[in-house]
Amino acid sequence: MKLAAARFAGQILRPMPSRLTVSALIVAALAPLPGNSARAQTSGNGTDGGLVGLVVPVGARAIGQGRAVVASRGELQAMPYNPATADGLERGALTFSRIEGADDAGFSGNYVAGAVVSPWGTFAGQFVFQDYGEIILTDTSPEADGSIEVSDWSAGLTWANHWRDRLSYGITAKWYNSDLGVTTGSGAAFDVGLVYLPRPGSVPISFGVSLRNLGGDFSYDEIDGTGESESDNLPGRVRVGVHAAPEQFFGLPPEYRVTLSFDIESDLDELSNSSQHGGASLTLYDVVVLRGGVVILDNPYVESGDADRSTGGSFGVGIRYDRFEADIAREVSVSELGDETHFGVGFRF
Repeated sequence: MKLAAARFAGQILRPMPSRLTVSALIVAALAPLPGNSARAQTSGNGTDGGLVGLVVPVGARAIGQGRAVVASRGELQAMPYNPATADGLERGALTFSRIEGADDAGFSGNYVAGAVVSPWGTFAGQFVFQDYGEIILTDTSPEADGSIEVSDWSAGLTWANHWRDRLSYGITAKWYNSDLGVTTGSGAAFDVGLVYLPRPGSVPISFGVSLRNLGGDFSYDEIDGTGESESDNLPGRVRVGVHAAPEQFFGLPPEYRVTLSFDIESDLDELSNSSQHGGASLTLYDVVVLRGGVVILDNPYVESGDADRSTGGSFGVGIRYDRFEADIAREVSVSELGDETHFGVGFRF
């Protein structure tokens, strides 16, 4: 599967230095496959193909409802999609989520975050680590030339606050490190976002917008013995969405609470490259949460026809006990590398 991905990516990206070419192309091939609408494109002397970790979806609760979370509040697992969602916590929270790719894909990742609420707003930190496993290197023949280990991580600090309970706003400053096996790179990026409640307390609808991965070009270190280096464009994204949480839904008893969400995310460099995310949740007696969602992604490598869109779904279940929460979610038919499973635990102060 990875060998095929490497060959596929090699047909669509421009040449780069030999060994870096192979590793960067493989990682670029992974970018759209987990279903994150990443785009392996060129601009000047750079690509955004290697910066997969900045767009890989994380968070079991977010995944379970189709990743439609940009207009939520008080949800740490939505913070990578919109820093303003950290606002609305009671006193603070801790959360951890792990992604397990299909056996053939060989990648996994972890997301951990914590937040505290103060008189000056909510302060939070997050850390994401993605391990893409062992990547087989090939040249012009199907015979393996060797292998490399590819991984990346990012660490971020978030501040969020609100104005008159109607407008939540937040900003995240993060540092990203990418290891392509033959070279490494690191650099800074920023996220900003808003969540707006038109009539809090009377109309249970909120709107969200975020800009992610803002900043300058991302540069890799010099490749040993070549004197050459590469730069990547940060994979800038804009996401807008709506979230509805009515007190009662079509006559259901108050012990059954329903939420509905819908997001659209686009590439800042090419807004037509977009994905749509729809999701819903049903909470039973404040103990069990059932989730489901639909994900429609643009395939940046196919310009037209049925294959230019990838449609899949997700489902999940969560358990609440006092302030403890545990969740599991699965995405199906979204990634060409196979279905993904996400596990999460958390605690709210």
